[in-house]
Amino acid sequence: MKYIKLIFLSVFFVSCSTNKSIIGLYGKCKKNEQCTQLHLKEDNTFEYQVFLNLKSGGTIVKGNWKKISKDSIILNTFIQPEKPTTSYIGHINPNLSGLVNIKISDSYFPLSYTKLIVNENIVNAADIDGIAEFSIEKIYSIYFQYLGKEETIIIDNPNYNEIEITVNDLDVTAMPRFFSDKVMYIKNNKLFYNEWFGLKRTRLKNKSWR
Repeated sequence: MKYIKLIFLSVFFVSCSTNKSIIGLYGKCKKNEQCTQLHLKEDNTFEYQVFLNLKSGGTIVKGNWKKISKDSIILNTFIQPEKPTTSYIGHINPNLSGLVNIKISDSYFPLSYTKLIVNENIVNAADIDGIAEFSIEKIYSIYFQYLGKEETIIIDNPNYNEIEITVNDLDVTAMPRFFSDKVMYIKNNKLFYNEWFGLKRTRLKNKSWR
């Protein structure tokens, strides 16, 4: 019994010390200059701040973080998108022959001029109303690219010739509104948002908001 308790305590303290090794502030900001900072707190919550300039100001999003491996963490904001995944509805229109019409939008507006690739090799772009027409008999897949968002949809019925795609809530602004299972990687006292953007660890006194 004592042996089991010792193992449990060892695992607990190792976990705490591992977490403490990455707790802190990342991203140093100069006064009144554009910057990004992430504060990982001991209670496994975080604050992520993006400051653009004095005129535009900045934004702060808050949420929970969790270590998922020795060199990575995952972030989830308290506020999550209302529509987290992309969906589609397919119809068979007997009045269409040899044509497939695709309409793409988010929950509010058409996604004008979205790049669309059907069946991996037929390329077109949606018009201002988010609609594109393809001269094909069967449809198996739709790839779309809109600003920083890209996704491939597998069509479950190749006979559909009218398809309405509703894209998950997008967050393509410079100041993010939410993170959903956002993975960040830890290397050399830096947290990497992606392969080319990292935040260097700095002292907590350099935090640019309170």
